[in-house]
Amino acid sequence: MLKMLTNVVTASFIVVVIIHICISEPHCSKFHYEEKLLEKMIRLEISVEAMKKEIEESRNQVTTTLGNLQTERSTWKETLLTMKDASVTALNTAIQETKTQVKDELKVLSAEKERWNKELKECVKIPEVVLFSARHPKDTSLTNGKTVVFTEIILNKGDAYSKENGVFTVPYAGIYTFTVQFCVNPGKYFDFAFMANDTPFKISRIHRHSSSYFSCYSFDAITIVDKNDNVNIKIIACHSGTALGEHSDYYWNTFSGRLIQAI
Repeated sequence: MLKMLTNVVTASFIVVVIIHICISEPHCSKFHYEEKLLEKMIRLEISVEAMKKEIEESRNQVTTTLGNLQTERSTWKETLLTMKDASVTALNTAIQETKTQVKDELKVLSAEKERWNKELKECVKIPEVVLFSARHPKDTSLTNGKTVVFTEIILNKGDAYSKENGVFTVPYAGIYTFTVQFCVNPGKYFDFAFMANDTPFKISRIHRHSSSYFSCYSFDAITIVDKNDNVNIKIIACHSGTALGEHSDYYWNTFSGRLIQAI
């Protein structure tokens, strides 16, 4: 019985202690637990909202950044395409200009080559026969310092004599002989010279005394001349009036020349 009572008292004391502990310690309160749980849930919800907001802001930033990148990409694409087109155009233009320049230079080189080949052939070529003969002076009244132009070509092997100005242009350097014949009216006189580049290499005089007939005089000259030298007959001094006479069938005024030997 005592033992039972003791057990009852002990059990009652434990219950009282537990009740006291529960009353004195708020952790054992159901309300407090729910309050704490609610508080945690509110904090969690606030954190979740903050995270959602941050995520939304990040998403917006990412979307904006992607949009900017897309715009920049489009801009760069257009710029690169423009640069590509401009580069291709510039390259094609440069290529075309280079082709034109090369063609022009090739033409110049071709012309230069042709000229050198021609000169080389002329240098090594054995001269052909060079011979000319012309008659009929342009003017029968002579003038001091003027070239006597023989206008009718009889023979012109080598095409070196010009009936336009009365000049023989030497095609090959060498020894040449020249002959001139003048048919002079009575009582006339004149001096003339064989000229090479305006330098006389032979001077002759014709003095025709009074007579009723024409007289024809022939003069020869031999000289050494270089290629492209000009040879002609020039009047040094003369009597006024018609000095020369000519008949198409019987007597002519003539100028002729030929190459004796090339050097």
